[in-house]
This record gives sequence, structure tokens and C-alpha cells, in this order.
Amino acid sequence: MRAAARSVKRGTPIMTTNSTAGNGHQHTPRWPSLQWARGWISHRTRQARTKLAQLWGYETVRHLAFSAAVTLLGAWVLGQFLPGMPGLATTVDAVGATIDDPVRRYLVAHTQGLPITAFTTYSIWKALGLIAFVLGALHNGPARLAWAVWGAATVIMVSIGTPGPGRPIATAVGLLAWAALSSLALRGLRLPPLAFVHVDVHNEAPPPPDVQVSTEIRMPRTEPPQYLPYPLPFLPPSPN
Repeated sequence: MRAAARSVKRGTPIMTTNSTAGNGHQHTPRWPSLQWARGWISHRTRQARTKLAQLWGYETVRHLAFSAAVTLLGAWVLGQFLPGMPGLATTVDAVGATIDDPVRRYLVAHTQGLPITAFTTYSIWKALGLIAFVLGALHNGPARLAWAVWGAATVIMVSIGTPGPGRPIATAVGLLAWAALSSLALRGLRLPPLAFVHVDVHNEAPPPPDVQVSTEIRMPRTEPPQYLPYPLPFLPPSPN
């Protein structure tokens, strides 16, 4: 012990035994960066599982997942039983082109001579539609109003921008696509019941109430004065 104390005072390092290592030296991992990467990945995986569990608790997310699963399953079933029917990707591309191309033509034709370009207007149109759809699905009131206005404007642009006899079909496709997406964006929207008040103006006014008016004056009640006899020390004057 004295030797150890002297060595500490002199600054000489002392080797201590380590029961885990067994050789008297400190045990260090062989690949420290690999150990750190494995710990980081495990921590992030646990965080992702927790966030997904919390996200799945929302009813909107469950409805979106269910709708997507039903759509994909239905497209796969139709593709298996109807080989001549185009695939899901081909159908989606055709519907998108039917709606997107007239909107592009409408914006190009109506932005000539304006400071804003047709490409910028088209980007704003797509961004507004996406934001209104997502926020509307999350039960945001102003976003649902914006989605309704956006859908009506889109159907009008498709109707105007489609030339030839295909205009009614393109308008119907745009309207159906907007209605299908509105089933998610406007899900749970309920209008308040209307209250009707029936007023009959032909009925006669009820007769005035029979009111009797009488006037009555009440005076305060007064008592007659009382005269007391003279007290004993004072006698009434003598008549003599």
C-alpha cells in the first residue's frame, strides 16, 4: 500500500486487474464505429415503431390505408379475371392525362400577356389541390372549402380546355375523379338540419283582452279628538 501511494505521488501509472478482461488490461470493442452504427439503427427503429403506432391510432390514416388496399386489391382481381382490361397504371395515366392536358391548355391560353407564366400557374394549381386534399382529409374546415372551389375550377377548366366532341366525356371523367377524391377529403362532413318556421298570415289577430279600469281614492283614516278633564290641582273657574 505504501509503495502504491508513493507511485501515485510520483505519477507512475498503476495497472489494475480487471475481472472481466482477465489479463489486467482494459477491454475495448474491436469495431467501435460498427457498434455505434448498430446502436443508432436500433434506436431509430424503436422510434419509428412508436411513431407508426401513434399514427395508426388516427381514424383518417386507417381509412386512407383501407381505401388504398381495397383499390389495389380490386385492380389486381380485375386484372386476373379480365385479361383484356388495361392495368391500373395505364388506367390512372389515362385519367390523369384526360384531366391534366386540358388544364395545361387552358392555363397556356389564358396566361398570355400576364406577368405570371403558365408553368408557375400550373405548379400553384397542383400545390393548392394537394394541400387542400391532405388538410381536408384531416377535418380542416377552410381546407375543405378550398378543395370544393379547386375541384369546381378544375372541372370548368377541363370542360373549356377539351376540344371537339370529347368535351362531355372529359368533363364527366374530371367530375367523377373529383367526387371520388372528395369521399376522402370531405369524409365525415355533415350539414346541420334545416329548421322550417311556418307562419300563417291569414289568421286574424286575437281580440284584445277585456281589461276593466276603476279609480279609487283612499284617504287616511282620522280619529276624532278626545277632551280630558282638568287635573285636580286646577279646578274650573267658579261661575260666581
